[in-house]
Amino acid sequence: MKKTVLVADHADARLSVILAAHELSFVRTLDEAKAALAGRNYDLIIIGVHFDESRMFDLLRYVRLQERHRATPVICVLTVDFTRQAIAAEGVEIAVKALGGTAFLDLKALADGEARSLIEDLLGV
Repeated sequence: MKKTVLVADHADARLSVILAAHELSFVRTLDEAKAALAGRNYDLIIIGVHFDESRMFDLLRYVRLQERHRATPVICVLTVDFTRQAIAAEGVEIAVKALGGTAFLDLKALADGEARSLIEDLLGV
Protein backbone atom coordinates (compact mmCIF):
# COMPACT_ATOMS: atom_id res chain seq x y z
CA MET A 1 0.00 0.00 0.00
CA LYS A 2 1.41 3.37 -1.06
CA LYS A 3 2.11 5.74 1.86
CA THR A 4 2.71 9.49 1.89
CA VAL A 5 6.12 10.55 3.13
CA LEU A 6 7.47 14.05 3.73
CA VAL A 7 11.24 14.11 3.22
CA ALA A 8 13.09 17.10 4.68
CA ASP A 9 16.62 16.61 3.40
CA HIS A 10 19.00 17.90 0.78
CA ALA A 11 20.25 14.45 -0.29
CA ASP A 12 17.05 12.99 -1.70
CA ALA A 13 18.36 10.73 -4.49
CA ARG A 14 19.00 7.71 -2.27
CA LEU A 15 15.75 8.14 -0.33
CA SER A 16 13.92 8.26 -3.68
CA VAL A 17 15.34 4.82 -4.48
CA ILE A 18 14.74 3.36 -1.01
CA LEU A 19 11.14 4.59 -0.87
CA ALA A 20 10.24 4.36 -4.56
CA ALA A 21 7.00 2.50 -3.76
CA HIS A 22 5.61 5.47 -1.83
CA GLU A 23 4.45 9.01 -2.58
CA LEU A 24 7.31 11.31 -1.58
CA SER A 25 7.18 15.07 -1.05
CA PHE A 26 10.55 16.80 -0.71
CA VAL A 27 11.25 20.05 1.14
CA ARG A 28 14.57 21.86 1.47
CA THR A 29 13.87 24.51 4.12
CA LEU A 30 12.09 24.78 7.43
CA ASP A 31 9.59 27.20 5.92
CA GLU A 32 8.83 24.77 3.07
CA ALA A 33 8.37 21.96 5.62
CA LYS A 34 5.96 24.04 7.71
CA ALA A 35 3.93 24.90 4.60
CA ALA A 36 3.79 21.25 3.53
CA LEU A 37 2.73 20.14 7.00
CA ALA A 38 0.01 22.80 7.11
CA GLY A 39 -1.42 21.53 3.85
CA ARG A 40 -1.80 17.80 4.49
CA ASN A 41 -1.21 14.81 6.70
CA TYR A 42 1.63 12.37 6.09
CA ASP A 43 2.09 8.74 7.05
CA LEU A 44 5.78 9.37 7.82
CA ILE A 45 8.14 12.31 8.14
CA ILE A 46 11.86 11.84 7.43
CA ILE A 47 14.29 14.58 8.46
CA GLY A 48 17.97 14.61 7.50
CA VAL A 49 20.54 15.58 10.12
CA HIS A 50 21.84 18.34 7.85
CA PHE A 51 18.38 19.57 6.75
CA ASP A 52 18.30 23.35 6.19
CA GLU A 53 21.72 24.00 7.71
CA SER A 54 21.28 21.52 10.59
CA ARG A 55 17.72 22.50 11.57
CA MET A 56 16.59 18.90 12.07
CA PHE A 57 15.80 19.45 15.74
CA ASP A 58 13.86 22.64 14.96
CA LEU A 59 11.62 20.74 12.55
CA LEU A 60 11.23 17.79 14.92
CA ARG A 61 10.12 20.13 17.73
CA TYR A 62 7.71 21.91 15.37
CA VAL A 63 6.15 18.59 14.25
CA ARG A 64 5.62 17.42 17.82
CA LEU A 65 3.94 20.71 18.78
CA GLN A 66 1.34 20.32 16.01
CA GLU A 67 -1.70 18.34 17.16
CA ARG A 68 -2.39 16.91 13.70
CA HIS A 69 1.16 15.50 13.40
CA ARG A 70 1.81 14.46 16.99
CA ALA A 71 1.24 10.76 16.27
CA THR A 72 3.01 10.73 12.89
CA PRO A 73 6.21 8.66 12.97
CA VAL A 74 9.32 10.81 12.48
CA ILE A 75 12.61 9.26 11.43
CA CYS A 76 15.76 11.36 11.60
CA VAL A 77 18.44 10.14 9.21
CA LEU A 78 22.09 10.64 8.47
CA THR A 79 22.47 10.59 4.68
CA VAL A 80 25.88 12.14 4.11
CA ASP A 81 29.32 11.51 5.52
CA PHE A 82 30.58 13.82 8.18
CA THR A 83 33.38 13.56 10.66
CA ARG A 84 31.98 12.21 13.86
CA GLN A 85 32.80 9.93 16.68
CA ALA A 86 30.53 7.10 17.78
CA ILE A 87 29.59 9.05 20.89
CA ALA A 88 28.35 11.96 18.73
CA ALA A 89 26.00 9.69 16.77
CA GLU A 90 24.74 8.24 20.05
CA GLY A 91 24.13 11.76 21.32
CA VAL A 92 22.10 12.63 18.21
CA GLU A 93 20.04 9.45 18.65
CA ILE A 94 19.34 10.28 22.31
CA ALA A 95 18.32 13.84 21.42
CA VAL A 96 16.01 12.61 18.63
CA LYS A 97 14.22 10.27 21.06
CA ALA A 98 14.05 12.97 23.78
CA LEU A 99 12.35 15.35 21.34
CA GLY A 100 9.76 12.75 20.34
CA GLY A 101 11.37 11.25 17.26
CA THR A 102 10.47 7.67 16.43
CA ALA A 103 13.92 6.57 15.29
CA PHE A 104 17.38 7.68 14.18
CA LEU A 105 18.94 5.81 11.26
CA ASP A 106 22.47 6.17 9.93
CA LEU A 107 21.68 5.45 6.28
CA LYS A 108 25.38 5.53 5.42
CA ALA A 109 25.77 2.33 7.45
CA LEU A 110 22.76 0.54 5.89
CA ALA A 111 22.22 -1.12 2.53
CA ASP A 112 19.17 0.11 0.60
CA GLY A 113 17.18 -3.07 1.30
CA GLU A 114 17.90 -2.95 5.01
CA ALA A 115 16.97 0.75 5.19
CA ARG A 116 13.76 0.09 3.22
CA SER A 117 12.81 -2.74 5.57
CA LEU A 118 13.38 -0.68 8.71
CA ILE A 119 11.45 2.31 7.36
CA GLU A 120 8.57 0.20 6.06
CA ASP A 121 8.30 -1.54 9.44
CA LEU A 122 7.68 1.90 10.94
CA LEU A 123 5.10 2.60 8.22
CA GLY A 124 3.32 -0.66 8.96
CA VAL A 125 3.79 -1.90 5.41
